[in-house]
Amino acid sequence: MKINTIGKYVHIKKICNDNHHLEMLAIDQRPPIFNIIKKKKKNYNFDDVVDFKEQISQSLSKHSSAILMDPVYSIPRLLNTSQSNGLIITLEDHSFAEKGKGRYSKNIQNWTVEKIKKIGGDAVKVLAWYRPDSDKKSIQHQKKYIENVGKQCEKYDIPFLLELLVYPFKNEIGYSKDYKEQQGKDHNHVIDSVKEFSKSKYKVDIFKLESPVDSTKLENDKFSKETEKAFKQLSNATRNIPWVMLSSGMSKKSFYNCLKLAYKNGASGYLAGRTIWLDAFRDYPNYLKIKKNLNKESVNYIKKLNLLTKNKARSLKSYLKNNFVEKESINFKNTYKGF
Repeated sequence: MKINTIGKYVHIKKICNDNHHLEMLAIDQRPPIFNIIKKKKKNYNFDDVVDFKEQISQSLSKHSSAILMDPVYSIPRLLNTSQSNGLIITLEDHSFAEKGKGRYSKNIQNWTVEKIKKIGGDAVKVLAWYRPDSDKKSIQHQKKYIENVGKQCEKYDIPFLLELLVYPFKNEIGYSKDYKEQQGKDHNHVIDSVKEFSKSKYKVDIFKLESPVDSTKLENDKFSKETEKAFKQLSNATRNIPWVMLSSGMSKKSFYNCLKLAYKNGASGYLAGRTIWLDAFRDYPNYLKIKKNLNKESVNYIKKLNLLTKNKARSLKSYLKNNFVEKESINFKNTYKGF
């Protein structure tokens, strides 16, 4: 996929580290954080959520090439706490409609790609629930929603980072609306979803992908042939669009092994949250202990991930060089009218 605009090129470089890897920290979670707070506080408020996220940003952002924030609880208050170079902003609402065998994504109210660009975002992230075997109306809605976001990102010259998640239907074992990995998922659902949205009409610049196999299959350092094959198929499905792994709250051991397999097959980094910082909040709401946990346990783990990324991940340096289409001056003027 060619990068046809200067803005996308510049922003992708900005969310990379010096080695052109993507070491990105997620603090855009909403329901998972609400659930932690609710266990200790029945009547929690807006500031409780902001304070929670602020601790993570202050302790961990310096170790990340970019930070993923939501525009409700993180912006603008947490912008001053981030020490990451790049800023990625979530567009999708955490609440979604569910009808029959299908989920329907939507934007956060009063937020658009244009607004994210105007406040200085370096990329727009959208999480889309998708299963190739869901109801036809759901499939059509999700495809149209993602295609429209892609068009808006192209219009406003900002990278589009698409996160795809499969999910259980209401009649299936393990059904939940929680943001967690579907146990017993069909790896073909994950792979076929990527195949669909790697088509050029969706204008995806970076994929944020889940493991094609259950995280329980990644606990051991020795992987089955089926697991190895699934990761290779996942990579092929991206059609050379850069991709990173999401953690989905899996164990630290599983995620580290997940990255080893992903990097073996061409992934360029990670965009992770709960696996990195969730354990540090076991003492919530004691922020003195939480800060100590973050600065020791979480920092040590993120450094471990970054070392693996440095040694094994695919650098985007050659990708950016080979895929950026430098426009001649006349085309540049047509594209960027007003320059």
